[in-house]
Amino acid sequence: MVIKIVVGANFGDEGKGLMTDYFCRQSALRGEKCLVVLHNGGAQRGHTVVTPEEHRHVFHHFGSGTFAGADTYLSGDFILNPMVFRQEWEELEKISVTPMVYVNYECRVTTPFDMILNQILEGSRGSSRHGSCGMGIQETIIRDVYNYPCEIWMNSSDKTKRYYLEKVRLYVIERLKELGIEAPEGWSKIIYSDVLIENFISDLNFVCEHIFIIPDNNIIGRYDCAVFENGQGLLLDQNNKEYFPHLTPSNTGVKNPLEIIAWMQCIDDVEVCYVTRTYLTRHGAGRLDGECDKSEINPDMQDLTNVPNPHQGTLRYAKLDKEALTARILKDFRPARLWNAELSLAITHTNEFPFEQKFDFADKIYESDGECYTSVQKV
Repeated sequence: MVIKIVVGANFGDEGKGLMTDYFCRQSALRGEKCLVVLHNGGAQRGHTVVTPEEHRHVFHHFGSGTFAGADTYLSGDFILNPMVFRQEWEELEKISVTPMVYVNYECRVTTPFDMILNQILEGSRGSSRHGSCGMGIQETIIRDVYNYPCEIWMNSSDKTKRYYLEKVRLYVIERLKELGIEAPEGWSKIIYSDVLIENFISDLNFVCEHIFIIPDNNIIGRYDCAVFENGQGLLLDQNNKEYFPHLTPSNTGVKNPLEIIAWMQCIDDVEVCYVTRTYLTRHGAGRLDGECDKSEINPDMQDLTNVPNPHQGTLRYAKLDKEALTARILKDFRPARLWNAELSLAITHTNEFPFEQKFDFADKIYESDGECYTSVQKV
């Protein structure tokens, strides 16, 4: 079995969707059955894939190898958002794409109340915002006592779902009181809206009809190739205390994938591919060493995925520090050496900013000067 682990080397937005699509296309050419594993974060990920026909899609809940025919598995560490799942499924359905999705029964589920609470809290921080995407990821994790797993949400009656959601609503109201934050009038009306609950029940039922809930990771062993598509990047890892509090509440490196495959046998090849642009970006608040104006990188380039929004603001830029990049990649890769894994580096956006530095630590290097998998070349 072939294992590929695609890791963002920076703050996210490096091109993980591109490389996941590339690896899945290569797997398809070999006649292999391929599975993409999403194992950290949730719907805040936005991985862009552009087909040779110039169809563009930003993946949130489905693996970026979907267009290549790969199936998707949401592991127990992934956070499912039924609202975003449904919206994305219906977008793919319009272009006659029907994903095959397996979901671990331990997946947490984000409710609209988590998203509302997240956005109220982030708004209350003013200039001290954490740079949240507003998708309720942190609040879903914090909501521990009422954090019913996916299996409970999906396999219960509408009446029971309504009961659970009433409990979550009361929890959010109490949490706001404890924090001394008063919900703005517009948000308050939404929190108390029964229509919100009924619509979410509809979303839950939709998801239930379009997934297969499974009890463990054994599904991975049924495939010839598994591509672990990490969300976010190494600099946002929850353990990167140097950048606290502007982090994501998950493991963004090799930790989760290696734990998942630890029980597996018949693994023939493991490759960990770290992805970076030729420059740094950060979408959200927090430290960004060497920050510069976009004009110093390329005044004419456009990013159609990372558009300005109220939660993260405008995409920020910086020059890439080769030594710092090398150090964090080698640190993260260390546990993978036990698997005799290959370390590869994918350098994307080479058409936007010149980059001639060499990376001797990598066993393999890919470069891409476009958005489609056809632009990826081994060098």
